[in-house]
Amino acid sequence: MEKTITLQLSQIVGGEDISTSPLERKLYSHDAAPIPDFLSLFFKPMPDVIVRPESADEVARILRLASDYHVPVIPRAAGSWSLGGVTPVKGGIVLDLVKLNKIGKLSIDGLWVEVEAGVVWQDLMEQLLEKGATVLSYPTSAPSATVGGWVSTGGYGIGSLKYGHIGEQIEAMEVITPKGEILHVSKDSADPKIEWFFGTEGQLGVISKLKLRIRNKPEESSMHGVYVAGHKELAELISEFIKLREVPYCLKILDSGLVALRSMLSNREMEDKNLILAAFEGSAEEASYATTTFNQIVNQRGLQPSDKDLAQAEWQERYYSMRIGRLGPTLLGGETIIPIEQLEPVLGEIKSLQKKYNLKIGIEAQVISKEWVLILAMYLADERKALRYITQLALIRDIINIGLSHGGKPYGIGLWNSVYVKQQFGKEYLKELKSVKRRLDPEGIMNPGKFFRAETRFGIPINMILYDTFMNILSFARRFR
Repeated sequence: MEKTITLQLSQIVGGEDISTSPLERKLYSHDAAPIPDFLSLFFKPMPDVIVRPESADEVARILRLASDYHVPVIPRAAGSWSLGGVTPVKGGIVLDLVKLNKIGKLSIDGLWVEVEAGVVWQDLMEQLLEKGATVLSYPTSAPSATVGGWVSTGGYGIGSLKYGHIGEQIEAMEVITPKGEILHVSKDSADPKIEWFFGTEGQLGVISKLKLRIRNKPEESSMHGVYVAGHKELAELISEFIKLREVPYCLKILDSGLVALRSMLSNREMEDKNLILAAFEGSAEEASYATTTFNQIVNQRGLQPSDKDLAQAEWQERYYSMRIGRLGPTLLGGETIIPIEQLEPVLGEIKSLQKKYNLKIGIEAQVISKEWVLILAMYLADERKALRYITQLALIRDIINIGLSHGGKPYGIGLWNSVYVKQQFGKEYLKELKSVKRRLDPEGIMNPGKFFRAETRFGIPINMILYDTFMNILSFARRFR
């Protein structure tokens, strides 16, 4: 990148908020999952420069400059995903939004709060609790994930079963387009539509501020757990729990493989079974009803609730699903959203991959609505052993394909899931988003080479045929590792 551009960026954000350090650029060349060095032959993951704007105006000026010089811009929040959504493909500018972290206006009576996109969820929750309020839902990575990052990527997490997708909780947002225009978008806006910026991973602009609906702090919370041996009974129990009058705030499953891995880390005595965890929040009356009903359902099936201390301890661990990566050295995972009625066969088919790949898979499943379940299948790998690590990447494709074969869809696109973008958004809505992309980003500077179409640093597209061929080669190669 031209030194002239770097100099102008420095004039916008100040010398302390720009970096061309090789070490720092290396840290910003990937997200939560490192990529093999050989892939640098096909991509340019090292950014040319990192900038940290402190205001929407600075973001707008950076984007106008990048548009003028046709330089790629990659918006980045916490980088806690592993799909390559913040991994540069063609170098360029990484726009680190960490300094857009102010919590603005708060209305306890109106139950809303204004926040900048770089605010960390846990920080927001702690400040709201001091005022007697809290958020409706939040990501499992709340201690590090930012508000804007979660809106831009997934938007399902803890609390989604009761309160819905994060998109349903947003009243308005401020977005800076790739041309440097600052837009104020409400949930009633016709053009631009607010939903264009949900889950589109920084392709259409940079979210700088949001107005979120919140709720009063619940009077009581209660956590419950029950062990279940088979996938069939597990699925049946989940179906009963989601029909309760008081819907669980959070309802999730730790399969026996994940229970075993977590037990190794915590040194807690845990049974070799699947574990269902249910959290209820509300008034004292609602919490009491939920506890009684949960226990009735469990007792009717001849099961025993887990130890209350265990359920409480696992609830405290809700932010750290990826902690088993400490057993690593590397943790990989595939995510898919599936119809709730397909839970039993999907769990079984994912577990069958253990033998194929000769590794241990741990599954966390979170019920995100009365119709859908989010599956996260995790497994340990070693990035230092390049060939074996590369072959294990093929397992991510297999996990997603199992979900698709049962009427599901991927959770997130990024770089690695770009071939599934049509399955994620549907043909007609994808057509609409592509039209919006051409209009808002005519120079194609925003997060290029992924999402709508993955392509190499040389502009060669990676379509489904090429992707499947590559993954099949990796899968076959594991026999000779």
